[in-house]
Amino acid sequence: MRILSLLPLFALLACGVSQPKIPIDRFAAGDLGVVADFARKEATEGAVENQALLFNVLAQCELLQGDVDAAWQHFGAAARIMGNWQTSGGETFSAVVGSESSKGYTGDPYEKAMNAFYLGMCYLLKGEPDNARAAFKKGILADGESGDEKYQADFTLLFWMAGRMSRAMGLPADAEDFFKEAVTADEFARTHGSRGEVGNPLLTSPNAGNLVILAEIGMGPEKFAAGDEEELARFRPRLHAAQRAQIWIDDELRGPTWTLVDVDYQARTRGGTEMEGIRKGKAVLKSVTRAAGVGALILAAGDESRAGSRDKALVGAGLLLLSVLTSSSADVRHWPTLPSTVQGAAFEVEPGEHVVRVDFLSSGGQILTDLTQTWTVTVPADGESFYLFRSLPRMDRIPRSPS
Repeated sequence: MRILSLLPLFALLACGVSQPKIPIDRFAAGDLGVVADFARKEATEGAVENQALLFNVLAQCELLQGDVDAAWQHFGAAARIMGNWQTSGGETFSAVVGSESSKGYTGDPYEKAMNAFYLGMCYLLKGEPDNARAAFKKGILADGESGDEKYQADFTLLFWMAGRMSRAMGLPADAEDFFKEAVTADEFARTHGSRGEVGNPLLTSPNAGNLVILAEIGMGPEKFAAGDEEELARFRPRLHAAQRAQIWIDDELRGPTWTLVDVDYQARTRGGTEMEGIRKGKAVLKSVTRAAGVGALILAAGDESRAGSRDKALVGAGLLLLSVLTSSSADVRHWPTLPSTVQGAAFEVEPGEHVVRVDFLSSGGQILTDLTQTWTVTVPADGESFYLFRSLPRMDRIPRSPS
């Protein structure tokens, strides 16, 4: 039978790749080595379709551990996989019948934008502001474009960072353009539901400060499937005690951090529009073929002719098989170790070494003492220094030397 000969193909096309079981609880506990070992092993031995996702997690751990070169290599490897890709005509049927998660993970626009941010940070810490700016610009494009559609780019963090890199490159006019775009992006995002603050000094005085502190706060959103056919890709926030940070320099409280990007908002929207991630084509095909298959079997049962009954039964069985093997489920793979927000603060200090203490605060303003970090930082006589902190415990007990 022709339909039987297609069974292996159907089974292959319907097979999906699940979200890697990344030990999020260990990441939240600051056990970066455990998470890095898992991601490294899975990237090598696990499903190749998940490599980019695992490289991102691995690189994130390496960056927080202070291994900038390793992080740069793995963020770069993930970026190449997450870049634009094309499908051939022969993949059309696979796109309809197969599981969405059977394809290689390339990330949602917000994940591509965050990959570009981290890659840019690696270039920045390596002393390459030109390449850092190029990465931030790539992230801006990823945020504003999804397939053939274009959306309002509202990733304030990337515009602001591109502006600071332009300034470091001696391009003040370019810097001003990026800073203006950052203000526009921030206003647009806040208008459409993003967390942020009016009067953010990073945006009102974007050139100020030779010591820039970036603080990654909380844990990013979780992606899950909803709907009758699990065709809806939705996001829900992950609870975390930290909501903001305050910065001490040489035992003097210098001020709070200010929101530059709300990752939860970026995940659930495209250009300010809430996204449901509805895979209508697959959901309709699955329900219609299931109903048609049942109908054909009912007709077969009432057909007294042997040939007619057999033909209807075969058609019904084939439609039911197609319904079973057609996966309308949304791809819920996502980058779970991202922060909920990235915040920043910029301060003018004397060149040389300074002791910086970062207190992470709850929504009620209480200091979360297990998250407090103290570092010695260096500010050059010319230029500026950037430091990245994450609201995780035990970070200041990791032996590293920030650049």
